[in-house]
Amino acid sequence: MGTVNVNKPVTTMLGELSNDLNRDDLVLVERMPQIKETERYRDVVINMLKEFHVTLVLVRLVFKSGEVKGYVFLVKADDSSEVPGNGHVEGYVIVRDHRGRMTKYVYNPEEAPLDYLAREVLTFAELYRKAEERVIKLGLTEAYRDRGFFTDYE
Repeated sequence: MGTVNVNKPVTTMLGELSNDLNRDDLVLVERMPQIKETERYRDVVINMLKEFHVTLVLVRLVFKSGEVKGYVFLVKADDSSEVPGNGHVEGYVIVRDHRGRMTKYVYNPEEAPLDYLAREVLTFAELYRKAEERVIKLGLTEAYRDRGFFTDYE
């Protein structure tokens, strides 16, 4: 696997993820942590950050061409207070093209206020919902189901 240092702040990954979630050729969306039917994804992510001062968000997108993108966000909250105010964000994207070649795109870590990150989580919750609805309408929800979440990388 090749590695590319993107030399952009990690929050620019959010724009790229947003663009990918809006692509017409998206056939599968998977997110971790996985949630129960009675939970909202955004609440789980925000509560993990508040309670444990750390959260890991993984998003796997599969496209009709066979391209797979895995977005990885690690947020570590400032441990100096009971209710954290700032967070350190790290992230990268692993892209596997339709030929199976993989490249890891590493972004520059950055500090961000947690209220900003919470707003972004809320924004993306709506984008995920819309993307999942489009995938269901296409009837392609079984694409790549035989592969485990991020486990089929060599």
